[in-house]
Parts: sequence; C-alpha cells; structure tokens
Amino acid sequence: MSLADRFVARFKNSEPPALEFVSRRCLRTRFQGSVCAHCLSECQTGAIRLESGQIVLDQKLCLGCLACTAVCPAEALVGLDSRLAAAPGKAAAGKAVSLCCEKGIRTGEEVILPCLGALSVEQLASFAARAGQEVSLHLSRCADCKAVFVPDILTRRLKELKDRLGGDALCPSIRLLLTKEEEAVAEQAEVASSRRAFFRAFLDISLHAATETINTIKADPNAQEQHAHKHQPARRIQLHQALTGSSDQAHRLALLKLFFTLTVNSECNFCGGCAGMCPTGALKNTREDEVKRLKFDWAKCSGCGLCLEFCRKKALILNPGRGVEALEAELEVLLEMVVE
Repeated sequence: MSLADRFVARFKNSEPPALEFVSRRCLRTRFQGSVCAHCLSECQTGAIRLESGQIVLDQKLCLGCLACTAVCPAEALVGLDSRLAAAPGKAAAGKAVSLCCEKGIRTGEEVILPCLGALSVEQLASFAARAGQEVSLHLSRCADCKAVFVPDILTRRLKELKDRLGGDALCPSIRLLLTKEEEAVAEQAEVASSRRAFFRAFLDISLHAATETINTIKADPNAQEQHAHKHQPARRIQLHQALTGSSDQAHRLALLKLFFTLTVNSECNFCGGCAGMCPTGALKNTREDEVKRLKFDWAKCSGCGLCLEFCRKKALILNPGRGVEALEAELEVLLEMVVE
C-alpha cells in the first residue's frame, strides 16, 4: 500500500483501530498445545474468539477498552496509542497521580490514557510504588461510554492485586473514583490547578491526535513481521523499573510478590525446549566449559506458564513471588549438567 493509499484509508475510517494482534507472540501460535485464554475471558464484546485453536481479533466488534492488552502474558495484543507507553514516566516520585481518559479531564493535571481498561495489575502496583502517594482512577464517565464495564474490570484487578500481595502494601493508596461526587471530593483535596494546566491538557490531546494520524499514515503494514522472536511485555518492564527505582523496602517486598519463581526437578534432560519456547527470553540454555546450564532471568518472566505446558517431562514448577534475596541477582542457574 502506497503512502497516498494509507492517507486515504486513515481518513476513510474516523476511528483507527485501538489495538493490533501480533500473532507470532501469541502463546497459542508458539505452541499449539497451549490453552491460554486470558484475552478470551477478558473481552466483553466477543471481539476476540477462537478459530481452529487460534486467536482471531474482530476489529469491528472491538470497543477499544484495551482490557485484553492488560492480561495477555506475551503482549500479543498491543494498544496502538502512544500515551500507554509514556504514562509511567509522567508519574512523579512522591506526588499523587490521577489517571483518566479524555472524557474525564477535570484539572488538566491528570495522566491521560485512551481507556483505563488498559491498566494491568502490574501497572497499578507500579504507579502506586512510584508515586508513593494516592493513585486515583477517574471512572465516572465510564457510565456514558460503550465500555461501561471498565470499572468492574478495574475493581476485579484491584482485588487480584490485594490477593497477590497478601497485605495492605500499596493497595490502600489506589482509589477507584466511580461517581462524580467521589471525584469532586478528591478534587477538593488536591492542590488547585491553574487554568493554564487545564487548557494545556486539551492542547496535548490535539497534538497527540495529529501525531497519531501521522504515525498511522507512516505505519508499515507488515510491521508485525519485524517483531523479535523474544519479547518482554512493557508492563513487566515497568514493574521491574518500579522495583529497582524504589527506596521503600516495604514497597520492594510487595512488588517482588508480582514476580515468579521457577524450579526444575531431576526429570529435566536439558532438551532446551523450554528455553526455545519461552516468549520473553527468561529461560536460556547455555554450554560453557563442557557444562550445560539452564538459566532463569526472573525479571523477564511473565508467568505465562508456556514452558510448563511444553515440557514433556513435567520437570518445571512455577510459583508466584520472589524472596528479598532475589534483589542480589536477576539471573540464576536452575540446573547444570556436565557433558561427558
């Protein structure tokens, strides 16, 4: 498709797709025996379905809530709005954070996302740890949106975060503001913002719309073929950055519970299949000085469990959480064998 054709196609459709499906990252594509169904369970509109065991995305049914992108362990479903990647950097350390969509702007100081449905469990924890103050999610306008179910999804994710952390760390600072009255009370408690900030927010939206249009026109239609064989989800990278960037020991201990521990039993025969199958590059098979080693980079592990599904020997055991000793080294040797 020529540049002119892409330009016409962009303006023929007033609303460009909110996300893309990178099939080669999908666990079901990597291994036909995979039963991963996170996106299927999360999609509320039927835009994601199974055909012959493979994931299919119907853009016509998609509302752009991006809820599926927050649960895909391999980031095979990717939100196309550039603000998703930029959002963590806008959360200043030691300062309260407010997040909203374009319809929910009240002060102009909010971090604006295309839809709050894109916020994953890991991102909620990362925002809370980075800010060290309250993290407010403005959701009152969801009642006027097609994606009216987003508050329910975020309520469930916050509960999941509390269950995984097993305590009060981080979670109490995250507030879901479901009504306009709750938002008004929260706004009164915040420092009064200037009119300049409010209009700057709308200027940013206009500039963002123009930038996204230009990027859409320039986009390579075969871009998904250029994705690397190994890919680490952005939300896992953000979680690790929050962990290493925090000086609060309680926050670090809490964040470690969102990572994973992998162990190997004596049934392992060093076939290397798990390392080859791992979508994030967390597992590596090496051979040095006549010694084979299976290494695990826990910071890269998304907990997808594909290695467990693929292992015929059932030699792998995956558990949630890491101990504080994990901070000393990210790469660990799970098993080694001398080559005779």
